[in-house]
Amino acid sequence: MQKNRSNGESWALCVALEDAASLAPLRRIAGIEVGEAGAIIWLRGKQGDEKLDASLAALPARARYEWLNSNDLRQIDRRIPTGRLPTMQWQPLDTWLQVRMPVAALAGEQPNQVPLRLVRSACEQEPGLLLADLADMVRFASMAARVRLERLQFAANGNGKVLVRGRPLPSVPGQRFVLHGGVAVPAGFSWEPHVAPAVLARRFAVSGDALIIWNEDQAMTRLHSEQFFPLSRSALRATQLFYNESK
Repeated sequence: MQKNRSNGESWALCVALEDAASLAPLRRIAGIEVGEAGAIIWLRGKQGDEKLDASLAALPARARYEWLNSNDLRQIDRRIPTGRLPTMQWQPLDTWLQVRMPVAALAGEQPNQVPLRLVRSACEQEPGLLLADLADMVRFASMAARVRLERLQFAANGNGKVLVRGRPLPSVPGQRFVLHGGVAVPAGFSWEPHVAPAVLARRFAVSGDALIIWNEDQAMTRLHSEQFFPLSRSALRATQLFYNESK
């Protein structure tokens, strides 16, 4: 996970245009401006607090900066400026989002359709992901030992759901997925034709830290490692508070 800026500093970050949907949870936060530079979206702001920092940290950012005077940018893990904020047309994020009509925060780009489909399988494999209700996870974390939680990470969306990864997974209701490299399929399912996981990864353009969630209805969701955070009681409570206030 990348280091965050200090509260109160002016900031800037950039994300890929394909990850525009991840900006939706920020739509009600005042003072955020957005600009487009080709396939890159830039965000900037001159104020912040712990709640905003947590929301920004959840974005699949390509880079994060402190926004200095004269539009100089200092990368979070550097001591000296490393570039300048691009010259572009800026507008309030909520205005820009109304034009873009984004979807839920966890939704990602839809990979190209391929002649592959999920089918029921009798082969049992240990799941590595759990999609559960945020409220259920908050209750679980309130009773679980810290050493149990330290083995887990989570990512949240704007619909009150969290995706948990790690082993052993929490014993809470939800949908479990088995990991096949960078592709996750529902437990109890396989795919036809049964090509190797490496072939799946190439067909779905999985690269780097990307993760494809292949759902039972054939829909797919793309995630990045930056969207996962260490699972803790305080992190889940903060996520629940943000979700309740954004409804």
